[in-house]
Amino acid sequence: MSQVFNSIFGWPGSFVIRRLDYLVNVTTFVCFVLRDWFARAGLIYRYSYRPLITQIIFTGVDALPTVVFLGFITGFILTFRMIELFDSVGDAVTMLQYMIGLEIGPMMAAIILISRTASAITVDIGNMKLHKEIQSLELMGVDINETLIAPRILGVTISQVVVAVYFTFVTLASGILLSGLLISPDHYSYFLKLADSAEPMMLLLFVVKNMLFGLTIGTVSCYHGLSVGTSATEVPQQTQRAIVSILIMLFIIDSVIVMVLLS
Repeated sequence: MSQVFNSIFGWPGSFVIRRLDYLVNVTTFVCFVLRDWFARAGLIYRYSYRPLITQIIFTGVDALPTVVFLGFITGFILTFRMIELFDSVGDAVTMLQYMIGLEIGPMMAAIILISRTASAITVDIGNMKLHKEIQSLELMGVDINETLIAPRILGVTISQVVVAVYFTFVTLASGILLSGLLISPDHYSYFLKLADSAEPMMLLLFVVKNMLFGLTIGTVSCYHGLSVGTSATEVPQQTQRAIVSILIMLFIIDSVIVMVLLS
């Protein structure tokens, strides 16, 4: 199929068909993984409970010091400047909601997870695949989707939402506090303004967007980890491909959400 598109449309057609084929493979992969997970009677399966909690702790809890530091810096760079620039025209609250709450917060949280977790998951699963550990588990009758893959995907998805909430809060709070200290005490009122202007639809969009981000990070990381073959050089190669693919897919998801909001 790729050769046919290449002969008709050249390399752009071949590139598009490869990307679509990759997207179908990743989507099918996560559907089968989640199907095996939810096929159990309970939501939390006893053999995968510990991997799920471990993934949440590593991805969400252990990242909090980094989130606090980056949130404070981002609050000074963006929130503080937005309040300073847009306070006089009365659009500061709207700018903070959409730029920090719906754009910067989720994307920065995703970048933190990509740098800390996506590479770790790909390397971990890739090494297990390389050393035949996954094959051994399958020979023993262990479903790796239930015990290895699904806990990581769901753990990253939950952690993305938590990290995004925490990062957004720190970014907004630090910026407002700095503007109140350095510019005018009246700026402390932005805490109440933001709370009063929060709409249920905006909060729902925030949660859905972060869940899609987390699902993408976890799924693509596991997919590329399982794509490792018999050579040790494939582990860093698949890790690089996973990170690049995640970034591209996150920007595509973000663009689609923006177009839906504008339509």
